[in-house]
Amino acid sequence: MYICLCKAVTDHDIEAAVIAGARTMREVQRSLAVSTGCGTCASAAQIVIDQTLAKTGHPASDANTSGLRLQKLTKSDITALVYAA
Repeated sequence: MYICLCKAVTDHDIEAAVIAGARTMREVQRSLAVSTGCGTCASAAQIVIDQTLAKTGHPASDANTSGLRLQKLTKSDITALVYAA
């Protein structure tokens, strides 16, 4: 599904970047330019990063959170994710 419409980045693109070695949002942004346009996809992109890190056995990028940050999703993030599904 598309996570970043501005830059046409999918969840699979983000997963591939994390599997290739990106561990933080900044590293994924350098690789894919995700969330560098309007920025409204940042929460959704971070969720994909955290879930991929968890699946691959790597620690989450921010040790002070649960990793999923669902509470930080905005109404527009949720709408975008539901619409994309």
